[in-house]
Amino acid sequence: MRNAIEVNEFIVTIDNSGCIGSKDLDAVHVPDEITAYFTARTAILEQLCAGAQPIQLLMANFSGDAVWASYEQGFQRAFDEMKLAMPPLTGSSESNFQALQSAVSLTIIGQKKFQRTVQDCVFFVVGEPLVGNDVLANPNKVAKLHELYEGLVDETIAAIWPTGSKGIATEIERFIGKGYTSDVELHTSAGPSCAVLVAVQHQNIQSFKEKISAPIYEITALKKYFK
Repeated sequence: MRNAIEVNEFIVTIDNSGCIGSKDLDAVHVPDEITAYFTARTAILEQLCAGAQPIQLLMANFSGDAVWASYEQGFQRAFDEMKLAMPPLTGSSESNFQALQSAVSLTIIGQKKFQRTVQDCVFFVVGEPLVGNDVLANPNKVAKLHELYEGLVDETIAAIWPTGSKGIATEIERFIGKGYTSDVELHTSAGPSCAVLVAVQHQNIQSFKEKISAPIYEITALKKYFK
């Protein structure tokens, strides 16, 4: 698992977004539904990384009661993309004070579903590192949630590992170990998991490449580490 934790056989993941939304002082101006979609997307990818499927959503909404519906629509969009019913949503909104910037947090509870492995696999980066307005400007460079989910369901993909603000290089080391690289920018923020690391068994590589529409970069060993 990456940032997920296991509690009494349930998998718990969380992601948040701050200063991104429809308020005047937000650093990145996008519809609140888009903010919620990418927040849900990251928390879902963390679930899939742990081999789990979401069963309950918990929202902490700091942007006011008026945006709850927009945030819910964004979460719904992520599950629609995977052709899954959205789990029940509950949570709380800050209604005593009006924040000057948008903020939302989504916690997901899931149950184990997928058998994940990195044994006898070839590793790839799907998508490219993007953050802020570049995410919306380059949708073709973002790893597609439904393609990754479908790959796990049909076992074309053996395991996934999201990336984020620490950059791809840090996550490669956490996922595989030291001594690996790839021909993609490794050190800039990957934002809301725009790039995802993937493990694929040898016999499934061709099928995997045919199903993925985002850019694919193989992760290779550095010779100085493996002589």
